[in-house]
Amino acid sequence: MVVGKVFLMSANNNLLLNRIFTKSTFTDWIKNHKDSDLNESIRKYLSNSPILNKDVISQIYKTMLKSHRNEYIYKNTLLNKLLLGRHSIKSTIALTEIPIEKSKADFILINGKAVVYEIKTELDNFDRLIGQLKDYYKAFDYVCVITSESNYKNVLTLLQNTDVGLCTLTRRNTISTKKRTDF
Repeated sequence: MVVGKVFLMSANNNLLLNRIFTKSTFTDWIKNHKDSDLNESIRKYLSNSPILNKDVISQIYKTMLKSHRNEYIYKNTLLNKLLLGRHSIKSTIALTEIPIEKSKADFILINGKAVVYEIKTELDNFDRLIGQLKDYYKAFDYVCVITSESNYKNVLTLLQNTDVGLCTLTRRNTISTKKRTDF
């Protein structure tokens, strides 16, 4: 399949973008050849200049890095920077969406220590955060919130007087540790 170049995305189309990098979208696109969310995104955001499928995915991802950093972007960055960059894939396990009590741990790294990462993007609110953290501490000793630089002060206030770690996903898409670095 050959398609075109990515256009900038508007805030009105963010729901569609949130569905692009999901298992069901790729299963529909690759296995079932259905008109999936990815095909809709291609029609919406790409011009008619021919490019390959791998380039489509890459360009949409790069655009999302700049203008729509959703939970997938955070998870992918944690995987690349922590699992592949800091730890070894031979001695570390990475898990996502693990149910713990009434919550789902967004990202867990196990490498001697097990650390739960709760993701709060610039698109999220913090209504459930305290309850989620309490649930995670029932199963894990180390919990960290990763958020955007714009949410940092709000999350820091919520985490005041707790042992919860705090990291930010910077504008340059690196992970910056802000609070508690012993895990």
